[in-house]
Amino acid sequence: MTGKLHLIVEGDGDKTAVPKLVHKILADKQLSHVRLTGEPQVSGGIAKVEKRLADFLGYALKHQCPILWVLDCDEKIPGKTLCPVEQVAKLKAQIAQLALHNPQPIEFAFFIKEFEALFLLEEQALRTHFKLAPTVTIDPKVALRRDAKGEISALLGKERAYKETTDQAKITSLLSLDKCREVSRDFRHLESAVLRLCTTP
Repeated sequence: MTGKLHLIVEGDGDKTAVPKLVHKILADKQLSHVRLTGEPQVSGGIAKVEKRLADFLGYALKHQCPILWVLDCDEKIPGKTLCPVEQVAKLKAQIAQLALHNPQPIEFAFFIKEFEALFLLEEQALRTHFKLAPTVTIDPKVALRRDAKGEISALLGKERAYKETTDQAKITSLLSLDKCREVSRDFRHLESAVLRLCTTP
């Protein structure tokens, strides 16, 4: 059973939001002894990850512990719709070809379309953070469309817009894990990945 976990995330907002979500999962599963290595690495999107996979892993492996890599699955690639299952298989095939020193367990967790889609599905944390009026309705189908950030901003009216660097972590801290499990397959996959990395002997 590991006592340490290293995170790699996609963007600047994820640097604080993903650790908060992982800490919530660890606390809920009585795994609070597992500590994160510090501020996550930021890798950018899938296209950049594929180009610089060896570089990112080379740095991550210096921590000598399991790695959780969290990405969105919303990039526009001409003529192709990204599939997270295919993307994981592709990345793991690339990793298998690398000559890595001191390899560690690694799991990928993808959010479709974005991390913020979880806020639209769980809904209550979003309502609490922005003090949304009860009359504001959130259609769960919007979480299936690209640009969850834009969908959230549309709910707020003209006075303000969603900002991932200031809002993402705060909303994450308010999430109900039980509700996330109920409404989000992406969250269930993320939680399973965390548990596999932190409970495997």
